[in-house]
Amino acid sequence: MTRKSSGVDVQHAIPIVIGLACGIYAFSVGVPRLVTQLTGVEGSFHAERCTWELDSEGETQWECEGSFTASDGSFTIRPIESEGVFDSRPQEPVTRLVGGPSADKAVPPDLATSLVPMGFGLTAVAFPAWALTAATRDAAERRRRRRAWPAAADLPPNFGPVRIPPAGSGTETGAGSSADTAAGSSAGSAAGSSAAVGSVPPVGTTPKHHS
Repeated sequence: MTRKSSGVDVQHAIPIVIGLACGIYAFSVGVPRLVTQLTGVEGSFHAERCTWELDSEGETQWECEGSFTASDGSFTIRPIESEGVFDSRPQEPVTRLVGGPSADKAVPPDLATSLVPMGFGLTAVAFPAWALTAATRDAAERRRRRRAWPAAADLPPNFGPVRIPPAGSGTETGAGSSADTAAGSSAGSAAGSSAAVGSVPPVGTTPKHHS
């Protein structure tokens, strides 16, 4: 059986940790927001205090805090922060959703604000998931090598491809036996040739003379 090592090694630990951290953070943002959008209480958010900053393209972004009132008037939350940013300071109430009367953040109803972070999270954990799976498979392969062929235990992790002989086969000594046989055959042939040169002809035969 021949199998090539995946190449996953210790130097990949940092990318794996970073990918996992980014994926976990993205899901921690996207999943609770999606749950609130699907099951939360709809109402109106009134901005009272806002701060702004410039994004990477020089556009103004506003983050606001204020009060939320459920559409049925059953409860009001103050203060509460609105997730996401506004292009300008909202002058009128805007639609938001909350998880309940004890919520501390009002979520926008647009599902894209949840699905985009979750998509980024899936992308971020793709490499760590593959790397951890490959490393586990490589470790299992090395253990199998040690059981089937003890000499392979000394090979480096990324030695592959390695052809592992079946357990109990004489592959490890077969090459040496073939070499010894070939050497013996060559020695025998050479000895025979040397004996033929200058040997005495058999009794009853007349040697040929060439002029």
